[in-house]
Parts: sequence; C-alpha cells; structure tokens
Amino acid sequence: MQSNSVLEGYFLELGKDLHVDANQSLLRAGAVAKHIYLIQVGAVRLCARNAQGAETSVQFFFEGDMVSSLESMVSGCPSGLDLIAIEACDLRVIDRDTLLALLRSNPLLQSQLLALTQQRLIDYIHLYTSAISETPTQRYQAMLVTHKDQLARIPLHILASYLGVTPVHLSRIRRTLKKASQLSQSD
Repeated sequence: MQSNSVLEGYFLELGKDLHVDANQSLLRAGAVAKHIYLIQVGAVRLCARNAQGAETSVQFFFEGDMVSSLESMVSGCPSGLDLIAIEACDLRVIDRDTLLALLRSNPLLQSQLLALTQQRLIDYIHLYTSAISETPTQRYQAMLVTHKDQLARIPLHILASYLGVTPVHLSRIRRTLKKASQLSQSD
C-alpha cells in the first residue's frame, strides 16, 4: 500500500532505519505485528502457510509502500501471515505503540490508516475473486499490464505460488505468451 504524506512525515520524523537481507522475516505468523515499515529500497511479500508448511504469497510490496500485518497491528491479535523480504531492503520502521499513540491524537492520521486498511481489504477481495473467476494465465497477463517492472523482481517460484500454479506451469504460461506475442508482432 502506498504511503501518504502525513504518514510518510511520521516515518521520516520518528522512524528508525533498518536494513534486512533477502529472505529475512519481518513478521512470523502467530506473532502480533509490532512494527510498520516504509520500504525505501527493496521488495517484501506477505504470505500464508498451510498445515503442511507450503507458502502462498498473497501480496507484494515495493518502494514507497507501507507494510505490516495491519489487521494484527490494529487489533493486537496474532497475525495469520508471514512478512518476508524478497530482496535486501532499506526500511523506515515505526513501532506499534508509537503509531497507536499518534492515532489517538491525530484524526487525519486515523482516517489515512483507515483508508490504507480499506485498500488492503480491496486488494484481498480482488485476489480472491480473480483466483475464482480467472485462469492463472489471465491473472499473469493482468499483472504484466499493471506491474510489469515489478514482476521481474519476484522469483519465479514465489510468483507461481501467488498465481496458484507450479513454477513449471508458470514457465509454460510465460513461454506460450511470448510465442503468441512474437506471432502477433510478425503479422
């Protein structure tokens, strides 16, 4: 979710710099989210694990995005999701207690956090409905239109889990789309 000017100002004023390496966990499922992050450089994913431990990525975040398990942070309940760096990241971080204190005294910040939470809900609804109503190929094509530059930064196996296919199937989808594109360009 994109940061906004008021929140970004708080990140710059009160936040602390944090560097994390690729594959480092920022939040484990079962823990309460105690931090909110502004990504300055890098990429992060939010993912769920099934009973067998297999991961499914549910959302990706890049430069300028603010990320946390907002549901956990706001409610104080344990998160059902893991938050993991895809790439090495430079972040600004604000702790939960500081953010909640700011929220109590700043109605504008409250409305902006509500808007961010609503956007997260919209993203989840879109993910759910597209998983039901579209094929993995259609979902991949939509991502090519809306997030082409970012797709190159997501490892193939992680992108495949997001689309609900195996990495081999995703390779086939990409190969088929590439051939179709080459054929249409030669016409």
